[in-house]
Amino acid sequence: MTDATGQPAPEAQLPSESATDTEVATVYSSGSVAVRRSPRYWRFLVIGAFVGIIAALVLTFAFPTSPDYSLTQVFGFLLLVCIVVFGAAALGIGLLIDRSMARRTRIVRADRVDVHPAGTPAADAEPTGPASAEPGESGPPNPPTAEGSGRS
Repeated sequence: MTDATGQPAPEAQLPSESATDTEVATVYSSGSVAVRRSPRYWRFLVIGAFVGIIAALVLTFAFPTSPDYSLTQVFGFLLLVCIVVFGAAALGIGLLIDRSMARRTRIVRADRVDVHPAGTPAADAEPTGPASAEPGESGPPNPPTAEGSGRS
């Protein structure tokens, strides 16, 4: 895409072109993090509510009709109760699954690379974790020297 002068439009420029215009500071750090799987609680809640709707529908027609309440009133009352009860039961099952998966938690090493424009407070901050600049250690490459970053 070009503008009226035949030059490429700003949004058509590649990111590498704009990255060379400004100096950036890169901060490398590494640390240990816990990794584990976790169930999606909203899915448990929705499935429990759906089962509660079906249960309310079945219970509405399972009991004999009453002259005091219509079928719609009975269904509405049972719907309110069953959605809450089955939704809470499904969330409880989700919590039990979460606790059983917590036993399989693994500790892994993670590397973090922060890239900031040079001169910003975040670029001047030191990494919070131990840097992995030791030779032979797997991790990010050695950070640039002070000559290239503009710091003394």
